[in-house]
Amino acid sequence: MSLQLILITGLIFIYFHSIFSPNNYNNLTLNKKRDLVFNLNVEKTPKNYEEWKQSEQLTYYNLLDNYSKFYVIWTKVIMFSGFLFILYLLNKFLKNTKNFDLFFTSNIKILNKIIFLISILFVLDFILKGTTLNPISMVFNDKEVPHFITKGSASLDFLIFYPLGIIFFYVLKEVFKRGQELKQENDLTI
Repeated sequence: MSLQLILITGLIFIYFHSIFSPNNYNNLTLNKKRDLVFNLNVEKTPKNYEEWKQSEQLTYYNLLDNYSKFYVIWTKVIMFSGFLFILYLLNKFLKNTKNFDLFFTSNIKILNKIIFLISILFVLDFILKGTTLNPISMVFNDKEVPHFITKGSASLDFLIFYPLGIIFFYVLKEVFKRGQELKQENDLTI
């Protein structure tokens, strides 16, 4: 759990540090899925729009406006926290099974929580990545008026993974629920 807190704290530190010292993040770019990539091929960040047009036209993290930086980092923190909580619940579930507490209501409640969290993450991922409502904007201040480059992209890669996870845990929950019913019947017959 402490490793997860360190990673989340690191992402938050990058957000605040990049606002006050953007030159330290010249090699940090975004890919099409809006993931942060440390790109070693970047020699320098373009100073103006014309330089950017002549380059590979990457999305540079240190040129993003503050809303886009906030969006990129905090969506990662929220999604990462959700996945870490799911891992925590799975660890709790596995500890129960190691103690041979298989068919108890606590395991079914844990599986319900996991299904709920995966559903929430699915909806969040759809809102944040599946729609173009949240475009990423880079700002070039080379002229009197800032030049904005806005990239909106929709990625629907997650549409298969979340439903599969939900179906898997739902089936697992039903198996454990049926096992609990059979265990109760068996305890009553003895």
